[in-house]
Amino acid sequence: MYSNFEITPNSESTPNYLSFFEDKIKEFGGVYRGNKKYVFRKNVGSNSGTSFPDKGAYFGCINEGEEPSGVYSDLSIVVFPSNEDKAKDDRWIIALGVGSLGYKNDYALASLPGTRRLFANHLERDVNNFIKNDFLDIESHDGFTTFCNKVNKENKDNKDNEANEDNEANKDIIPTTLKKAINGSVDYRRLLLAFTLFNPNDKDAAENLITKYLAIYAKLRDWISKDKMEKAIKTPSKTAPENVDELDETNVKVLLEKRKYVVLQGAPGTGKTRLAKRIASDTEKENVFFTQFHAETTYSDFIYGIIPDVKGDTLKYTDRKGKFVEAIQKAQDNPNKKVYLIIDEINRANLSNVLGPAFYLFEPTMTGHNVEIEVCPGTKLEKLPDNLYVIATMNTADRSLAVVDFALRRRFAWYTLFPHELKSVDEGMHFCEKEFNAIADIFEQFASDEELNLQPGHAYFIVSADDQKNGIENRLRYEIMPLIKEYLLDGMLARAKDDFVNYFRERIHEEMFQ
Repeated sequence: MYSNFEITPNSESTPNYLSFFEDKIKEFGGVYRGNKKYVFRKNVGSNSGTSFPDKGAYFGCINEGEEPSGVYSDLSIVVFPSNEDKAKDDRWIIALGVGSLGYKNDYALASLPGTRRLFANHLERDVNNFIKNDFLDIESHDGFTTFCNKVNKENKDNKDNEANEDNEANKDIIPTTLKKAINGSVDYRRLLLAFTLFNPNDKDAAENLITKYLAIYAKLRDWISKDKMEKAIKTPSKTAPENVDELDETNVKVLLEKRKYVVLQGAPGTGKTRLAKRIASDTEKENVFFTQFHAETTYSDFIYGIIPDVKGDTLKYTDRKGKFVEAIQKAQDNPNKKVYLIIDEINRANLSNVLGPAFYLFEPTMTGHNVEIEVCPGTKLEKLPDNLYVIATMNTADRSLAVVDFALRRRFAWYTLFPHELKSVDEGMHFCEKEFNAIADIFEQFASDEELNLQPGHAYFIVSADDQKNGIENRLRYEIMPLIKEYLLDGMLARAKDDFVNYFRERIHEEMFQ
C-alpha cells in the first residue's frame, strides 16, 4: 500500500524514499555553492501518503534550466511508485527517462555509446532490468511491452504450484497502479531508456538501487562530487574474475571438447595466439602444428600440392603435404593423444580457395555419412579424427580481411578475447594500469560496438619492470598513438578524436596531428 511509504514518515521504520532520493542528489554534487544543478519534481499525493494520484505517482529530477512543472526536455531520473491493496504486492520502477518534449540539449549525450554502456555495465543482467538498445529512439515502446510480458510470465511460471485463494499465480507482477503512471497522460513506455522494477519493501536493496541510478546520472551530468559518485558505481554488478586469463583458458578448453574447432577472435594485443599455444601445451610438441594464413596462402600450402624439383637435369614433381594433412596423419597414427592444429590469422586468406573440398570436414557433430573427401592421394576421410582439435585466431581490428562466410562460422565456435586489466604478469614485467584505463575509458565512451573491436589489447601496456617510465612512453609514442591515428584517418572513432589528441598531448607531450 502506498501509505506504507510515507512522503513525510510518521516513524523511523517507514522508508522515506523521497527524502533519500533528494539527499543522494545533493551528495553526488547536485548542489554547487548553494545552486541546484537539477530541478526536483514530484506528484505524490497528500503529505500523509494515503492519497494516491489518479494518474499515478512519480518523483525525480530533471536537468537544470527546465520548468518546475509541465512538459520538459532531456534526460531525467524518475521513480514511479505503485499503490496495491497489499504492501507485499507493491513494485516500483526507477528509470532514466526522456521528457515528453524529447531532446533539446542532451541529444549528443544520449547518442554517445558510453551513455548506454554505463547502465549496461552497472545494472544486473536479470529479468527486472531493461535497457533500450537505442537511446535516441523515443518513439517505439516495443521493448517496454516485451519486458512487461516477460516479467509477468516469469512471475506466473514461478507461482504455478503455489496459487492460493487469492489466485496469486494469475497476478501480473507489474501492478495496475504502476501501469497508470507509465501509461498516463504522457506515454512513458516510449520515453524510458533504462529502468528497473524493484520491491520497495526491501529497504536496503531499494536504497542501493536509487543510489546507483543517481550516481550514474551524476556521472553523465559531470557533477563535481566525483569521489562519492565514482565509489558508488566503480564496481560493476558482475565483478570481473580475479584472473581473466585463466578463466578464458578454462572456457576455451571446455569449448574445444564440445565443438573441436574454435576461433579465438579479438583486438590486437588480447593474447589470442598466446592462448592458443598455451592450450596446446598440454600435449607433446610434435603433436602441435602451427601455420599462419596470409593473402597468398593457397590450397597447396595448407592441404596438399605438388612442387617442381629443379635440382636434377630432368624436371620432376614431388608432393608436399600441408599442415592440415600432417596434423590429420599425426592424429590417425596417435589416436590416444590430442593433436592440435593452430591457424593464426585464419581470415587473412581466401578460405574457400584454401580449404577446397576439405571445408566439408569441419563439422564437429559429423559421425560419417559415407561421403569421403580426398584431402590428398592416399588419404580419404568421412570425418576428421576425433583427437584432432583446431584452434584458429582472428584479429577483429583488421579491416582489410576477407569476409568469413556464414557456412564457416557455423562450423566453428567463436570465443572473443577482450582487453582487460592484468592482475599479474611475467616476472620482470609490469602492467601499466593507469595508461590502459585511460585509453579504455575513451573507447568505452565513444566507440560503437564495432569500433570496440579496435581497442588495443592489454599486451600493449606490458613493459619491463626495470624501465617502466620509458617503456610505457615508448609504447604510447611508437605503437599505440600511430595505431589510433590510423583508425582516425580511416574515419573510425571520429567523436573520440579530441579526447585522444588531448590525452597524448598531456601524457607524452606529442601532437597526434601536426
